[in-house]
Amino acid sequence: MSDIQSYDVVVVGGGPAGSTIGGLLAKSGHQVLILERERFPRYHIGESLVTGMTPLLNELGLVEELDRRFQHKTGISLRWGSDPQPWRSDFSSASSVYSHAWHVTRSEFDELMLDNARSFGATVVEEAHVTEVIGADTGTVTGVVYTHGGRQHQVNSRYVVDASGQARTVARKMTKTQWQEDLRNVAVWTYFDTYTPIEHDADILVEAIDGGGWVWGIPLSKDKLSLGYVLPAEKLTEALKQGKSQRDVFLEGLAASNIAKTMVDPDDTPAEMSTARDWSHLSDAFYGPGWVAVGDSAAFIDPLFSSGIWLGTSGAWLAARALDSALTTPGAENHALGRFEAVYRQLFKDVLLYVRFFMDPSRLREEYMERAREVTQMYTESSRVGFVSLISGIGAVADLVDFDPMGMDGLRDIMMERAQAAQAQAQEEQTPQAKAPQEAPAESAEAAVAV
Repeated sequence: MSDIQSYDVVVVGGGPAGSTIGGLLAKSGHQVLILERERFPRYHIGESLVTGMTPLLNELGLVEELDRRFQHKTGISLRWGSDPQPWRSDFSSASSVYSHAWHVTRSEFDELMLDNARSFGATVVEEAHVTEVIGADTGTVTGVVYTHGGRQHQVNSRYVVDASGQARTVARKMTKTQWQEDLRNVAVWTYFDTYTPIEHDADILVEAIDGGGWVWGIPLSKDKLSLGYVLPAEKLTEALKQGKSQRDVFLEGLAASNIAKTMVDPDDTPAEMSTARDWSHLSDAFYGPGWVAVGDSAAFIDPLFSSGIWLGTSGAWLAARALDSALTTPGAENHALGRFEAVYRQLFKDVLLYVRFFMDPSRLREEYMERAREVTQMYTESSRVGFVSLISGIGAVADLVDFDPMGMDGLRDIMMERAQAAQAQAQEEQTPQAKAPQEAPAESAEAAVAV
């Protein structure tokens, strides 16, 4: 061991969730170390933001820079449901204040977020590989061991935040994960330099495909379109077994579309495609003694409504305030972090509930809107407002902006839920044929799909 360091908080992962919580805690005066495995800028998918992120981005001081750099996103254009006519939801119908979001190049956006955390005072180490979670075997995390530049370092800390994404560096050691079997999908995508815009050229396109799956179209700029096909994992597996390439599968999805296929020339499709699995999951716990999980480390939901970065950074915003209370107020840890989990888990549950409902492409448009209104509990005369509020994150803005880690709302529910989960686990362990902790289901397609 070359040296031993001490920080108030170590954040594993420098993506949007990690840079958000690391930067905000540093801004509050805490000693923060962010460990990022890669060197930024680096490529990443998840390129379309929602307006519900705007209050946080204001807090981070980044809105003007985003307006300068990136394409505005003003709504979502859909071809979905039993009605074959396309339809649209404009963000301004839910909020005149937050009327647009952005389509971003993630390599630039993520670097901007990480540099912003540095500007707030966080120490950032890139190309740092966490090799050990100290105390994981005892149930209380007290730090990490990481390698950087060929040397090994130990960091002791009061809290370790897992913002490592699908790697779940800490969470996979400290809690179980429930995989949503009905949302085991994979994405195949590429980029086109020449395309024909849809009518509302600042929108993201979301289109259901006959036979299963859906297509996205994200106009990153006037000369760059991100186009992807999301389909069930078993469908891709079967196609690969039949000798088809990922490009073949993508082109089949494109050909089955009605709008997306009018935007590009199929002959311009590159030979090499990008792929990733997007298996939705939810951790049994978002925190424990000495650790907290945010972003994909805590949970992930199918990217149908571009909610991934919003959920990840929203959780990080909540966790930053909860950890600030835990670090500065004696005895506040369990209450503050329990409150964080209560609100964060409810955000996931609301979106997950709605995505499951929306995944049935045979419903009437009015049904999708009415269910969204019910989920967001917005009892307005216009169900369209409820729909836009849900998919844009605007419906949760008040809960996020006004979050008080020492408040009581929702805390009793999450504590009861965790007690019930603990009781169920104890009963399961007493059963002779108790199941092992649930990990990502193995399947042959994974060899062909970049995680």
